[in-house]
Formats: sequence, structure tokens, C-alpha cells
Amino acid sequence: MPPFKIQTSALLAGVLVAVAACGGASHAAKRPSATASPSPSASVSATPTPTPALAPLSQPLLIQVENLYQARPQSGLSSADVVYEYQTEGGISRFTGIWFTKPPSADMVGPVRSARLISLRLLQIYGGALIYSGASNYVLAQASAASGKHYDDPEPPLFRTSTPPPAARYGSPHNLYTDGSHLATFDQSINLSTVSYQLWTRTPITRLPSGGTAVSSFTVPISTEETPMFTYQPATGEYQRSEPATPQYPATGVLNDANTSAPWETPTIVILQAPTIPVAADNENPSGGYTEGLDFGIGPSASGSGQLAVGGQLYSINWAQAATGPPQLTLADGQPAPIAPGQVLFEVVNTGAPVTP
Repeated sequence: MPPFKIQTSALLAGVLVAVAACGGASHAAKRPSATASPSPSASVSATPTPTPALAPLSQPLLIQVENLYQARPQSGLSSADVVYEYQTEGGISRFTGIWFTKPPSADMVGPVRSARLISLRLLQIYGGALIYSGASNYVLAQASAASGKHYDDPEPPLFRTSTPPPAARYGSPHNLYTDGSHLATFDQSINLSTVSYQLWTRTPITRLPSGGTAVSSFTVPISTEETPMFTYQPATGEYQRSEPATPQYPATGVLNDANTSAPWETPTIVILQAPTIPVAADNENPSGGYTEGLDFGIGPSASGSGQLAVGGQLYSINWAQAATGPPQLTLADGQPAPIAPGQVLFEVVNTGAPVTP
């Protein structure tokens, strides 16, 4: 695919403001272990404990990270504040990691791969800057018409390496990375400012509301080729991800973060059921067996239902997306859904495709 780059006309200094209070605990170090009861008391209030907000919140960096089995274990996903996972062509999935706080200087992030239509939707609602490597001609045209900051193959902060495990085993195209040091310099050069929204208030897992179902593990139906399993770890209060075998791809087991060689664990997982929209115009080569591109109904004014896993409990939720900022998540009684401190992982699945315990 032809390269497509966006150059900033003026390079001004801008520094991301730390947002640990509104984005949860820092991911630079593992949080102390916490024990959560899988069956919270019905007397606990359904109102989440407020998290002090820092205003203003800095614009984030959004980075495309691939998830084909050759890309595992990825680097840096543990340090993102928010992560979205969604289906791409051929049933494989891709991540968009969203960093309001830059990853530690020495931490690698990658492998970095191409953008999709949903990447542009996320850029529209979260703001900031999208970093990726290539895209279909259709997506590149959509990106060119968009008003947000987006950068195709910017060097720096992207670079080729043979150090991380996927790059050493498989080489290109799984060897394109960035790191916290390069991202800090890049962030200063593109004049990111602040956003008008805040992230969610947070609920300690010791104060979860009633109404959930105790579920120790579940599978997310992203596609027939990508069905990650999440298993609750009571000692840490987080969910550990594993990759089982599918009809087309081999099992790769527990998914580690290559920066730490420790499992990538997430305290809150949100399953967003949204319309999956085939886009015929995004099919680069119909005669070559490529499938149509996909878009998802998660943009401004979108809404739907879903599920939320936190503290060993699985809740039914409704979600609604405003013009900017994260989606609003509510329980059946209208109360805010409980979101634990720390990273939030969104799994975007087709409407009517709930998780399987």
C-alpha cells in the first residue's frame, strides 16, 4: 500500500499531563495484590466511588498494535490506559491502545501495524493523535479527509528492530515498534493540547454493586478465528488473557507483555455489542480472496448493550457514546457501571454476540 504521511505545519512543545487519578493506577509497575470477593454484598451501594479528576486531561496517543499469532507476545499493551480490540479482515483482531500517560521511557510498544476504519472513529471521539503503519487505499482516503491528527509510518517515533520476540522470530512486518522515549519526543513535536472530557469514576472491587453474576472465566466471540479467553485472578483482582486454537490459527496460550515477560492482566473488561458493517469499498482486491473491510457502529450518538467483567463478576450493561470522550456505561437500573481503577479493555463484538462463560 502506498505510504501516506501527515506533516504538522508547526512543531510546538506540548507535554502530556499525568492522569493517573482519572485513568486509574499507573501501569509502570504492577499494583499490589488485592483480594476480591466473587459475591459482593447486596447491601453495597451501586454508586461508584468517585475518582478525583485532574483537569485538564491531556490528549492521548492512539497506537495500532497487531494481534496475529506471529505478533505475540506484544510489547506495551499493559501500560495503555484504555485498549480497544476488534475484528479485522480475515477474522483476526487488532488493538488500538490509548495512552493518556506516556509509557515508561524504556518500554517498547508494538508491533505497530495498519489502521482500520474503527481507528478513525476512535480518533474522532477520543482526540489526540493516531500512529499507524499503512492502511487500505479506502482508509487512507478517509484519513486524509478527517480533521484529526494521524501519522502513517512516522520515523521517528517508529523504528525497525530485531529485539522483541516476535521480531526476532518472524521479522518484517512484525518488527515495527516505538518506545516511551521516542513517544515523549514525538508528543512534544506535534502540539497535543487537552480534551474537554474526563474518564470514568472508579469503583474498588471490594465495593462492587449487586446484580452481577460470579463468572471466573469467559470467552469473547470476536470472530471464529479470534476467541480470547479471560480468567479472573483473585490474588490480583485482574483478568488474565489466553489465546486458544481456532480453525485457522494455533493456540499461543497465556498472553504476556514482552516488556515484563509477565501476563498482560486487566482489571475491567467491557464487551461492547455494536453493529458490524461490511464496507465493500474497502475491499482492495476482490479477485484475490480478500474479505470486505469492516466498520463498527461505535461513533458519536451510537448506543447499545453489552457486558462488563470486573472483580470476578459479570454485569449486563447499556452503553451510549457522546460526541467526544469514553462511552457512558450503565447497569440495568441506570446506575453507572462499576469500573475498577486501572486499565479498561473494550472488546467490540457484533450485536447479539455476548460472551460465553
